[in-house]
Amino acid sequence: MWLEILLVLLALLLLLYRYTTKNFGRWEALGIPHIKGSFPFGSYNLMGGHIDSVTLEGHQKFPKEKYFGWYLMGKPVLGINDVDLLKHIEVKDFDHFVDRLDSSTQKKMFSGGDLDKIWELQLTSITGDEWKQLRSAFTPIFTSGKMKGMLKFIKHIAVDLSTEMEMKAKEGE
Repeated sequence: MWLEILLVLLALLLLLYRYTTKNFGRWEALGIPHIKGSFPFGSYNLMGGHIDSVTLEGHQKFPKEKYFGWYLMGKPVLGINDVDLLKHIEVKDFDHFVDRLDSSTQKKMFSGGDLDKIWELQLTSITGDEWKQLRSAFTPIFTSGKMKGMLKFIKHIAVDLSTEMEMKAKEGE
């Protein structure tokens, strides 16, 4: 009885290992500089902090490369270092990058409470036709002329926010 349970657990662990590591050769096969993945987290131990601060290490490791690869759990992720390339992807080729996250990752990221439902509605999180409709509605709002007009208001609010944060830091909040 115990032997069967142990064998089933071992088989499940091996399946999880294979599922997680099956894509770990993707970037090497494509000739893209990358951070090697390891089981179970991929390229980074996400228990060590926020994903943004953890992935900063990759950007610092490949400062001269336009892009580099890394792994999030078992998923290959492309990191972009070149500002011009990123601008080209985000502005000119945006219609080719409608669904930035696959559906399973999307469900995992936004499966929490009410706040996750709100965050799921932001432009970078929605997918498909809903994303296209929202993008076409927002595009006329963010022309360069309108952005330049908003800059003085943004600077004013940034100064107010900075002052407020300094005051809260001095008070120990």
